[in-house]
Amino acid sequence: MTVPDAFNAIANSFHQDTFLFHNSLDSAIRGSISELTPEQMRIAKDYLDELLSGKYSREQLIDIWSKSPAGSGGFGMPSPADGFLNRIRAALEAKLEALESE
Repeated sequence: MTVPDAFNAIANSFHQDTFLFHNSLDSAIRGSISELTPEQMRIAKDYLDELLSGKYSREQLIDIWSKSPAGSGGFGMPSPADGFLNRIRAALEAKLEALESE
């Protein structure tokens, strides 16, 4: 499966200095999606739905993250891998729901 640019845009927000700018992982996640368009959010959420569908092992999830801009920027995969990705997915879902109710 091809990694969408929208997912890489999120991953690009995570790097070795992430916690110099954010005081928590949730803050970093919110920051990572704050500049995405609604369409980019939907694309990233759909990709995360696929990753979290149970078709991918923990090792595969870590490998996908490691090959993303976050991995090359020195930000490892927080443990557990599926829990971290699910937090990003949940943040995207909440943001999309908020935008739809405006």
